[in-house]
Amino acid sequence: MKKPGAARPGRDTEQHIIDRHQQVVERDVPRTPSMSMDLDRLFAANRDRIYALCLRRVKDPVWAEELTQETLLVAYQRLADFQQRSRFSTWIFSIANNLCLRALEKRREFLSADGVLDPEGEVFGVLNSLRTSERNHILEEAIAAVLEPLEQEAVRLRYIQYLSQDEITRVLALEGSGARGLLQRCRRKLKRELHRRLEELGQGPSLFLSRSTE
Repeated sequence: MKKPGAARPGRDTEQHIIDRHQQVVERDVPRTPSMSMDLDRLFAANRDRIYALCLRRVKDPVWAEELTQETLLVAYQRLADFQQRSRFSTWIFSIANNLCLRALEKRREFLSADGVLDPEGEVFGVLNSLRTSERNHILEEAIAAVLEPLEQEAVRLRYIQYLSQDEITRVLALEGSGARGLLQRCRRKLKRELHRRLEELGQGPSLFLSRSTE
């Protein structure tokens, strides 16, 4: 069970914390312990709401947690340039939303770039018509249905964690042709299974479900 987030600082307090952070960065001076605590409190106060936003977007708790951590890191790196035209929470939520949208798009791009799906084909249109939760479910079902355990792991590293072939070869300690040969076999199996499932959906009620906001 997640712990409740810290109390959100008021607008004036937010501005003061951010102003002090920006001064530290601009002047390259040491940060005091109290300044670090205030900055941690500012981020902690928004963390649970960022996670909730990410979870609504990607419909996967583990993926949502990863995107929450990425949001906090990106926001910290960019905080020195934050102009404070809006509230901190509005600004950081926009970062989270953009990261979620990019992550979802990247998953589709990987499938098409590797030749699993034709971006101009009808089944790709069906994929994009589905809710995020449906797309994730279809992909996971196809992986489980036709791939061996090692193949499943390689495919998840490629299409869910977006690792390169060289990285997958190292992570799985593959020999011979490494991830290239393994993924080539996986793609042939996955392509047939995904096409079959998406073609079935194209004739069924799922295609007409209202799209969720992504």
